Amino acid sequence: MSEITRRGFGRMAGLAVLTAGFSVGAGAPAEAVAAEAGGFELRFLSSFAQRRYFTYPTHNGFVDAGRLVLGQRETGATSLWEVNPHSGQERFLARFATPADDRNPFVWWNVHSGRLVTCAENAVWSVDLTASAPTPVKLYSPPAGRALSVVVNLHPAGDRVLCSHYPAPITAGPTKAVEIGLLDGRVREVFSGSVFATHFQYSAHDPEWIGYSLGGKVRSWALHPVHAPHGRLIWDQDTAGVPIGTHEVWKSRADTGCLIVGIGSTSAGLWMVHPDGRPARLLARGPSATNGAYDHCDLTADGRWAVTDTKGRKGSTLGQVGTVALVDLTGEHPPRTLGTAGWGSAHPGHLHPAFSPDGRLVAYTDTEAATDRTRVVLCDSRGDWAPRPAKWAAEAEDLAVTATGGRTEVFTDPQCGAGRGLLFTPNAPGGALSCEFRPAESGRRTLRLRVKRHYSRGIYRLSVNGTPVGEPLDLYSPVATYDEPEFAAVPLRPGANVLRLTHLGQRPESTTTPGTCAIDRIGLL
Repeated sequence: MSEITRRGFGRMAGLAVLTAGFSVGAGAPAEAVAAEAGGFELRFLSSFAQRRYFTYPTHNGFVDAGRLVLGQRETGATSLWEVNPHSGQERFLARFATPADDRNPFVWWNVHSGRLVTCAENAVWSVDLTASAPTPVKLYSPPAGRALSVVVNLHPAGDRVLCSHYPAPITAGPTKAVEIGLLDGRVREVFSGSVFATHFQYSAHDPEWIGYSLGGKVRSWALHPVHAPHGRLIWDQDTAGVPIGTHEVWKSRADTGCLIVGIGSTSAGLWMVHPDGRPARLLARGPSATNGAYDHCDLTADGRWAVTDTKGRKGSTLGQVGTVALVDLTGEHPPRTLGTAGWGSAHPGHLHPAFSPDGRLVAYTDTEAATDRTRVVLCDSRGDWAPRPAKWAAEAEDLAVTATGGRTEVFTDPQCGAGRGLLFTPNAPGGALSCEFRPAESGRRTLRLRVKRHYSRGIYRLSVNGTPVGEPLDLYSPVATYDEPEFAAVPLRPGANVLRLTHLGQRPESTTTPGTCAIDRIGLL
């Protein structure tokens, strides 16, 4: 049976989860719902009925390799829970009131060395996770008439926390940012200005640098006690050709800088921006159109891997479907889809994927369109995000191609392995795309087919040398995404082999009749 058939399709095509949601109670292990071709595994850590969500990507929500913290939206309150994804055991940590008129009716949390910090009820709180009965301790409240941002950031040493406050209710500046000692409660002002500045973050590599954001185009700034005591704009987006740069993360321990999502134009993608005068670098190009365009991002401490959520056809609004994409920042491997998930009407119902500190796990939030309820999904790399290496591979656009009852064309896409792929548009059901390939070895091999899913796609029968392989491939997805189904024990002959994709039909939701087909590359394992 093919990998794509074994996984199946849920309510969002291409999502490696089962159709039905399920509840995870105390003492019950979170169910492993699927294993991708690349070796990773997805688990639901909660059900939609629990209305749980994960923390913001600038924060760390993992306690250790076996525990993480989830938030739970309740009527008039938000609670925090420590969850073991393997055993399903969970522990209540805290509950904070969220009045109806609260402009920030949710909390984000940050964990380091057994201690959790968060902002709720217009105060910064600390929770000792090593205690048998954790109790929130108030660390700081802003001056009268001031309101705290819900975004707080822990120092890499885990001994202090950054927060910022504004005139209440929060609509604009002036802004003050303070650093609070977790052990002694000492408060030190680090920023004061008339502007509206947000998302203050320590650089994980050099915490003397503190990044922050301004609204509009001039977003990415940084502070340093010596080099930029009054703040410095660190990215000239006009020169870079990026209309919007957003959602910076300063988590790299390999280099001083932040990863930023560039949105729009031909320079869209993931940028590394440095505060010390080095030029910004576009590490990974991404889609510039709304469907499939990058939004929030995170990266591993070594700077190798990034994870980003992508927007649906109508952006990041309730009812849209986005993907969670894994991006190799070295460019060795093309982007891969870890899963798809729904967008909510507002925070915290955004995907917000984030790595565990060791880089092995990714957690993100999925939203149910009909109810706006949320659940948390965990993706486990099982030790390494790199896909199993192919012993032989070829780009589809480089192969000898024959179109029967249709036409082919080469399309460009930065998410393709070589920046291009092959699109087939049939005239009617029965139209077929044939690709001739010559592997180095014959015999029974595992075939990997990298395909681009899209809302205009059809359903196709795959065959090799005239022999059907696996079940029909449904290539429809409401959001542009890539998949790499694998097919075991495919018989190959010496010399020329022919891979054929024959159009069978398409879903009612598909916007094109007959539905199209797009392939990036063929590989053999």
